Formats: sequence, C-alpha cells, structure tokens
Amino acid sequence: MQRVQITGNSQRKVKDGYPLLVQDDLKDPSMRLTDGSFIALMASSQFMGYALVAKHRRQLGWVLSLDESETPTTDYFRKLFKQALVRRATTMDPSMPQRVFNADGDGLGGVTIDRYADYYVFTWYAQGVYQQREMIYAAFEAATDHQFKGIYAKLRFNVEAGNLKSRLVTGTEAPEPLLVTEGDVTYPVHLQDDLTTGLLLDMRPIRQWLAGAELQGKTVLNLFSQENGITAAAAVAGAAKTISIETNKKGAAATADQLAINNLDPDKHEIRAIEVNSYLDYTAKHHLSYDVVVVTAPTFARVKKQKFQVATDLTDLLAQALPTVRRDGQLVVATTANNFSMKKFKAAVDEAFIGSDRDYTVTETFRLPADFVTRKAYLASNYLKVLVLTLDK
Repeated sequence: MQRVQITGNSQRKVKDGYPLLVQDDLKDPSMRLTDGSFIALMASSQFMGYALVAKHRRQLGWVLSLDESETPTTDYFRKLFKQALVRRATTMDPSMPQRVFNADGDGLGGVTIDRYADYYVFTWYAQGVYQQREMIYAAFEAATDHQFKGIYAKLRFNVEAGNLKSRLVTGTEAPEPLLVTEGDVTYPVHLQDDLTTGLLLDMRPIRQWLAGAELQGKTVLNLFSQENGITAAAAVAGAAKTISIETNKKGAAATADQLAINNLDPDKHEIRAIEVNSYLDYTAKHHLSYDVVVVTAPTFARVKKQKFQVATDLTDLLAQALPTVRRDGQLVVATTANNFSMKKFKAAVDEAFIGSDRDYTVTETFRLPADFVTRKAYLASNYLKVLVLTLDK
C-alpha cells in the first residue's frame, strides 16, 4: 500500500475525524494517486489513517480507519456495515424505507445504501469508490447474512452513455413499482429508474410533521413536489385539498401515482406541471392563498432559460410565496444545500419578510432523520435544514 505524506493542517483534520481529502492535503500536491486505490496517510513516519482515493470534482478521496491494525479488507467493510445495520435495527422500524448506510457518516464516503422492503439500493457517487464494488458488495452481503431479495446499484458519477445508470446487482428483480409504507402512507418506488427511486428519504421529517398536523379542512400547496412525498402525506393526514407544483410532467405523474396508490380522490387534489414562479404569478393575479405552503427548494435547477440557485435566489422565491400563505397559516421551508449553513439559511428566510406586512414565529426546526448518520467534524454531511414558520400569529 502506498504511503502518502500529508500536511500539518491535514493531520489535525484527520485526527479530529474530518473525512474528506483534497489534493492540497498532500505534502506534495503534484503527486498523482491511482483512482480507487487504498493509501496510508503519514505524518513523517507516524501512521495517521487509511484512505480510499476517489477523485470527484475537487475531492481526492475519503479517510477510512485511523487504526493501523484495521486495514481496508473485506472483513473491515463487513464490520463497518454490520455496525451500521445494528444501529438502525435498534432505532428504526425495519418495515420503513430507510438509509442503512450513510456514506462518510457511517465510515465510507462516496456510497449510500437505502432499504426498501427486502431490497437494498447502493448509490455510488465516485468512480474510485465504485472500483472497489466487488469487495464492498461481498462485505455487505456477509453483514446482512444474505437476507435480502435483491441489491440494486445507481451510478451518480459521470459514466459513458452506453452504461446503465441503474441495474440489478444480485437477487431477483423488484416489482414495478415496489410498494413501501411510511406511517399510514403507501409509496410506489421504482428501483430500476436511472438515478432515483421516486421517494426522497431525507424529506421524512416534513412528511412526519404533516402526519401529526391538524390538516382537516385545510389546503396545502406543495411547491417542487417531485419525489418528496409531501402531497400524499398531507392528503392521507386529512387535508381537504392539495395543490402540487412540478416543473416537468414526469414529476407531476409521480405525484399522481402516489395519490392513486392511497385511493385518494383526484378531484380534491390538483397537480400542475408548471414553472414555480409562473404559478406564483398566477396565485398573485387571482389572490389565491393556502393554509400550509411547503417550499422544498432545489439546490440548483434550470428550467428553460431560467436557473435557480438556493444560495442566491431563495429569498426572492420566498418573498414571492408569502402572499400565498393565509393569516395564521404555516410556511415550511427546506433546503438540502450542503454549502448553505443554518445561519445563512435563517438569514435568507428572514430577509424575505423585509418590506412585507407579515411576521413569523419559527415553530419547528428539523435536520436529517436519525438514519442519516453524520459527523460533527464534517458539517457539510448534515445538509438538510427545515424551518416551519407560523405567520402573523
């Protein structure tokens, strides 16, 4: 295994549990390392930790164990996966869709593993980690005692056009769609879709909040509805009407499928494939307002000639959305931008109220659910930020 000298600053970060490596962490930044290889990080002759080279954008790789006796073998990864699975078994309902391995939070950056019923979905984010897939799959199968119906892989890094971005790795194919339940709501998921399954598991805190809210007789507007499952959760919780806005027909169809699976009356639930700003212009023109408005703003989106970046455009979007929230209504704002701190997020929200005649109280704050394990030393891993605002109370 290649021994690689790292800088003094990097030594401190590694010791403190920071998992991400970049080229500048090397004492010789011009050093070229083989993607997918394991290396030993060194401070002169002192061992600092093992790492996996996984080049992706500005990252060089991920730190593994800081214990020199824990070399990165199949058995090392088996123990890592077993620990993650046991952790979820003691805190999560096993029938619920869940994240059973959360990349660097559980000890291996660049790959996540989600469970849907008796199927597991590996999502790979870097070619270098994917190059070790045979060892990693073998370790995971051993950790689960082969107790599953199938394993799927989804590739989120750049691959050649001829390669499948989603495929069955082992086992039997899942039903299409596969039905899973979260509380009282049933969701159809699609394990063979290219990049996603149709249900964002990290948005569970919003769905759970809606499940416990008093929604009877109320209207819910769900902006950016695709795959967040929020419309179905609100409808099952008793909302009198939901309005779902999605920028493309595929997202609108996914929301319609979720409503149909739960036998909800389509006449009470409106779905529109329209650009969000255009719909908000429409609500302003017709003076429409709702009891609950949910804004799960994308980190980045491009629709036709317009683009949206949460760090620069969230305030304007919320200012446009404020008139759609009734007096004593609630505005739920969420972002998954990992480069947007909670402090900046709250400031962007607060700025949206400047110049308006509205005021608000933060009644709930949510971060990632418990199965999305994160590291305190790596703030970017705790990316979800949700504020529930009660307006004009």
